[in-house]
Amino acid sequence: MTNRDLDEEYVALIAGSQPVLRGLLVALIRRAADVDDVLQETNTVLWRKRDEYDPERAFLPWACRIAQLQALAFFKRVRNDGQAVLEERTLEQIAAATMRRAIEAKSHAEALTHCMEKLPSSHRQLVESRYRDAVPVNQIAADEGRSADAVSMTLYRIRKTLMECIQKTMAREAQT
Repeated sequence: MTNRDLDEEYVALIAGSQPVLRGLLVALIRRAADVDDVLQETNTVLWRKRDEYDPERAFLPWACRIAQLQALAFFKRVRNDGQAVLEERTLEQIAAATMRRAIEAKSHAEALTHCMEKLPSSHRQLVESRYRDAVPVNQIAADEGRSADAVSMTLYRIRKTLMECIQKTMAREAQT
């Protein structure tokens, strides 16, 4: 792989981590303008440290740790301005809990995508119509020439199948 290819992959990792990093920083900092500033600083540090990243390890925890350190640096600057801030240990606990939830949510979303791909196309289309496109059950039923109760029962069964698949997928991933 060329350096350019590696840089493009790394940029994709950074871009993919933005919602999680933002969520972490919002949990720590709260004020939107400050979150934006610290996120930008985090992205800059991530880019500068690209040669230090070990592709054999998960990117997200590494990026979250850098965001946490940038938030701590922000709070040190703010503390010097006389504003009240949380203790460093409290910030670390909030960051750890937020990062766990974010990684769990990302794993859940990936498992959902995997499980959706396993559904028959008619079931996938039904789920997408109802939940992605927000088409009411009555409209779906009318379009398919079925009763609303029949569509609701089919959706219930699909949700149950997806839930079981997600649980199995996540359990498998937890073992690795």
